[in-house]
Amino acid sequence: MTRTLVSLAVLATTLLVFATAATAAAAPSVTISASRPSVVYGGSVTLSGKISDSTAGQTVDVLAQPFDASSFSKLASATTTAGGPWTEAVKPTVETSYEASWMSATSSTVTVKVRPIITLALVKLSTGTFSTKVTAARSFAGKFVLVQRLSSTGVLTLKKVTLDTNSSATFRVRLHNGRSRLRVVMSTSQTAPGYITGMSNVLTVRR
Repeated sequence: MTRTLVSLAVLATTLLVFATAATAAAAPSVTISASRPSVVYGGSVTLSGKISDSTAGQTVDVLAQPFDASSFSKLASATTTAGGPWTEAVKPTVETSYEASWMSATSSTVTVKVRPIITLALVKLSTGTFSTKVTAARSFAGKFVLVQRLSSTGVLTLKKVTLDTNSSATFRVRLHNGRSRLRVVMSTSQTAPGYITGMSNVLTVRR
């Protein structure tokens, strides 16, 4: 009798283990990843992932939380293809975190940082006059950028320029004879919150 009870107890425990494992295996899950960790303002990032049951035609909700928001909200819906993968292109205007939701499952969080667009243009070569503009979802009036010269020996910061109410500025640089390669950089201390360091095109001029 005792041996029978012990055998039944062992059998019950074994069945419980298998049932627990089956339940765990059947629990839905969804993953998420970003094609790149940062993007220039106006650019897009591809989010992708996979659901656990590998079926096509399932709806995955993409949730977004900009840096200044208190919670996630639905941004878009993606449909899985054969094997269970899904993709969705997003255009964050500021630093934004993303999650994927499918059935009762929520993925881990990925965060995409954003750099402002910075342009640098030559206004007048004879006077060494240039213009720069910083573009993003908000104004950078009163912030400053650094004007830098690039050479074979490294990078030299020439001056600090404060942006006007249009997030732009016109400035002069003393140019050497021959070729000069210039760029404008705006550090995170000036772009934050919501943005990281931005860098303009490299402009090559000759005089």
